[in-house]
Amino acid sequence: MGHYALNHVWKGLAFVSAIVFVLLYLGYRTIDWLLARYGASWSLRGVDDWAALPALLLLVTFFGFAASAILNTFSRFQENQADIYSLEVTHGILPDPGQDCAISFQKFGEQVFVDPHPNPINVFLFFDHPTVTDRVHLCVTYDPWSQGQPPQFVQ
Repeated sequence: MGHYALNHVWKGLAFVSAIVFVLLYLGYRTIDWLLARYGASWSLRGVDDWAALPALLLLVTFFGFAASAILNTFSRFQENQADIYSLEVTHGILPDPGQDCAISFQKFGEQVFVDPHPNPINVFLFFDHPTVTDRVHLCVTYDPWSQGQPPQFVQ
């Protein structure tokens, strides 16, 4: 529900579109440089040569890997916002929404055998959701009401 209420679908589509545009431009600029530098030694005539396809695929792989880390970071940010939204929506409805949230994520992690302490490099490169440990920590520590602060999303 948080993704819908916070317009994450449209923001995500806009962000992905911007990243794809930047990557296509970088690929366009880089393939010419790559072929100018190594094309003669690889016996390539230019971009229009079918033999240049592996060089183009190498660039797509390199830029795609970098883009996946960027997109996963953005996805984790949106998931964190949705989790905060859920805590704010359930505040006042449930006796202790943070504890209920923590228990549900803990049970989820146990059922699907999630690594409770994954390698931070793996998290940065491959995780598109926050770790279960991070989500449980958010659930038990997010409480702006006790400090007299307004919630972020639900007013």
